[in-house]
Amino acid sequence: MNTICFLLTRENISLVIAVIGFILSVYNFVHEKMQNRMKINITYKNHFIAEHDHKSITISLAFENLVKNPISISRIYLCVDDKKYDFYWIPQFVLRATQQTNGQVIDEINVHSIPLPFTIEGYGVVGGFFFTKAPQSIYTLESANTSLLVYSNKGIKKYPILMNNTSREG
Repeated sequence: MNTICFLLTRENISLVIAVIGFILSVYNFVHEKMQNRMKINITYKNHFIAEHDHKSITISLAFENLVKNPISISRIYLCVDDKKYDFYWIPQFVLRATQQTNGQVIDEINVHSIPLPFTIEGYGVVGGFFFTKAPQSIYTLESANTSLLVYSNKGIKKYPILMNNTSREG
């Protein structure tokens, strides 16, 4: 009984409260940093290079936000070996799909690239086409060292991608 009374002094209780407060503040700091970081998964689907100039590259990508807070993507670069190509922020025409009955068009859909910047809601996905143009002809992205350099409100991060699924523009 004397041992318990000896330990329950005003100074020891204050020390225990201070240590618990410190531990909780460190936990809250680490938890906030983990929840507020840029954690996205980028899925490459395919790309195609325009046949008329071999410079226009349209890439089909999906960006998945893996945290609960929204992430705003402001800029994306396609890095090919040691060169960087900026994705266009103005939507570019990608393709047209039509549905016909008896030779008459009954439905038409025009698909454009995703404009930059864009926001991915918490645990959300944004997918579509992204367009860039190289200053010289590009034929072999499959064998090149390629990555995406993503600028967001959470920082800058580089994501390596393997561009091994080429479609040809018809």
